[in-house]
Amino acid sequence: MNQEIILESLTRALESWIRHASADQLWQVHQAGGLGASIHVDGDIVRARVTLGEPRNALSDIGKTDGRLPVTEAFLGKSIAAWGTPPSQGSPEREQWFLSNELAQTHARQYLMAEVGEKRDVLVRFVDDWIARQG
Repeated sequence: MNQEIILESLTRALESWIRHASADQLWQVHQAGGLGASIHVDGDIVRARVTLGEPRNALSDIGKTDGRLPVTEAFLGKSIAAWGTPPSQGSPEREQWFLSNELAQTHARQYLMAEVGEKRDVLVRFVDDWIARQG
């Protein structure tokens, strides 16, 4: 099995998931992490599918911020009026604010994309663990 091909497939699957995730899914990852993936290899064809809520693995903490709002391009250059003042961290209103705020969701997507790019070592570890289990 070619680690690089599997890694590329996993990266594309993560990027696709991030682009298409619902606001609820983004919120869950932003709050607690929990990303996982299933990988299937059939000859030269590799299929990776991102899952949420799987048992803890190398991908589990990607995107987890415990509700903090890291600065991304979605925030830079925007006025506080466009962002809206988020309710305090840990409050039930904060989730509703996030779910109804497209800018906050864009911000979360950008953060997740950056995490996938910056944490290639985590993706490599996940793929290596998967390959080891196949052997």
